[in-house]
Amino acid sequence: MVATLQTGNRSQPGFTLVEMIVTIGIIIVAAGFIAPAIAAIFQDRRIENAAAIIVSTVNEARNNAVTKKQKYSIVFLKKGVRLYRHPKGEDMGGFVGGLRPINVRDAEHITYDLPCAGSIYEEIPELLQGQVRELPADRWKLEREDYYITLLTDGTIDFGLLNDVPSYRFQSDPPSGGDMILHQKGDMRDCFIDIRPTGRVVSKVGEGI
Repeated sequence: MVATLQTGNRSQPGFTLVEMIVTIGIIIVAAGFIAPAIAAIFQDRRIENAAAIIVSTVNEARNNAVTKKQKYSIVFLKKGVRLYRHPKGEDMGGFVGGLRPINVRDAEHITYDLPCAGSIYEEIPELLQGQVRELPADRWKLEREDYYITLLTDGTIDFGLLNDVPSYRFQSDPPSGGDMILHQKGDMRDCFIDIRPTGRVVSKVGEGI
């Protein structure tokens, strides 16, 4: 008996060219639906992150004012906010850290209006008055022309020359106002921030008016 050897070629598992083209096409179509949703999520986070900086700074000032029995102020500047510690006893006070920017570095997606100061973005100062007058940094202090609110030692807020915008405008649905309103380029929505005399600060995103 003669044995015959069979060396048949078995097809190896894999994708055909047509299958790969179809798969890539499906991925491209799916990405077209998903990309706008992902972009919207990142847009939401930018404006929410900016609001979080404002809210956390006010909360930090409130906590410091209550625990240290020393007044703290939030100063509003065009690119963000600064925290100021008022003098007490031998403590000469001064600015705590640097500017807390509401935009990521080297970009400007977020702007804001300040209804509690009756000002829009273009009118909000770029620098502290001490900087404008070119004083040395160790002589900077809050001046009347600066835009700020002060946290008192009982945790409440003194608006000083600014005005507390009525909370009912913030609480409406959609909100129609706030003490501070953040805008984001390319987005029809705004983020409204309500700063209450009790020291509570809240924010929410809603359609701009």
